[in-house]
Amino acid sequence: MKQYLKQINLCIKVIIITVGVLLSVLYFVPGTQFYKIWSYLATIALAFVPEIWRHVFKLKASDELELAYYIFLIPAMVLGIDLDIYKVWTPLDKVAHGSSGVLAAVVAWEISGQAYTKKAETKWYKYIFMICFAAMTAAVWECFEYGSDKLFGTHMQELISVGLDDTMQDILFALCGGILTTGLIGILEHTGSSRKPAKKKS
Repeated sequence: MKQYLKQINLCIKVIIITVGVLLSVLYFVPGTQFYKIWSYLATIALAFVPEIWRHVFKLKASDELELAYYIFLIPAMVLGIDLDIYKVWTPLDKVAHGSSGVLAAVVAWEISGQAYTKKAETKWYKYIFMICFAAMTAAVWECFEYGSDKLFGTHMQELISVGLDDTMQDILFALCGGILTTGLIGILEHTGSSRKPAKKKS
């Protein structure tokens, strides 16, 4: 399973970098509608974040966390910002927020796994922490959007029309992503532990 995850992550990384490079090239082609050169370059750089995290900062990052990161990066950055699909298909915004909940839950899973050694005793706490971490991340992001709209005159939350609905839907989608990811991890961990042979008593 680990080997498959590495291959999947590598394929996704290559796709993201390829899209970023192609969009950067198209930026210099006269008459095209691709004008976000800094966004395209950022996409290429963001694809290397897991390697930077591991090798430059010497911090742990599992293959599962890397996959969750790419699951978030594709709808949020590549499709939404680089290709402007947010403007033509508005549900993509909810997909991005849902994937942010997936990423937040996996980050919390990594944190809890490194912070606690007695996994059996902290199992339920870990799952609750994952869901709460996803909800907190969503709430902090919405606070950032609100502050940006108020202080800098942006329109991230669409304050005039559907600000409250948009905020609550974003948080709910992120929370659902966190809950589903927590449930999936819980099932996989329970299944894995139940398959382990019992230790013989000496």
